[in-house]
Amino acid sequence: MGQQTSTPKITLQDRAIFQLKQQRDKLKQYQRKLNTIIERQNKLAKEAIVKKDTARAKVYLRSKKQQQTTITKTYEQLDNLETLIGTIEFKLIEKDVMYGLAQGNEVLKTLNSEMSVDKIDKVLDDLEEERLKVDEVLDMLGMGSGLSNGEEHEVDEELANLEAEVNGTNKVETGALQDIDMPAVPNTKPESKISGEEEGEKPVKSEPNEPIAA
Repeated sequence: MGQQTSTPKITLQDRAIFQLKQQRDKLKQYQRKLNTIIERQNKLAKEAIVKKDTARAKVYLRSKKQQQTTITKTYEQLDNLETLIGTIEFKLIEKDVMYGLAQGNEVLKTLNSEMSVDKIDKVLDDLEEERLKVDEVLDMLGMGSGLSNGEEHEVDEELANLEAEVNGTNKVETGALQDIDMPAVPNTKPESKISGEEEGEKPVKSEPNEPIAA
């Protein structure tokens, strides 16, 4: 059995717009009819003038004028109908837009509730717990965590320091040597105490001071 096509639901707004458009179409038909009458009366007025029947020509022209006035009024009614139809259609579109925004807002609220901070933290905690379980299984199987002995030693030291920090005790000193400030080695040759030693000159002996005569 083939699937039956669902008939679209006709709302009250659709009926109202359809009726307004029918009235608009009837007014347009009436305008075309009046234009035909006006052309006919104008032709008859010309024929009456040719026949020198001024009175009859004037009657035709008066009737023509009345039809033209009626057409002017129908144009005003048409404008009102077109404005009303456009307003209703725009409001329906606006209603659909507002409905879409409301639906989108509800979806956004649902997503925000599903992506709350508490839920994200819980998911991350669960992931971390599962990862730790995997590491334990790998350790049991002898596969290890993939770290070298030195890196494992650094992890142990960091763990000990963290425990000491949490417990309020002194930090555990690492195996690395602490840097000690040493005096800098001089890079210049010290000067000789006696001038001239560097040039190979012999030092000049100073004579003892002579006593001062009284």
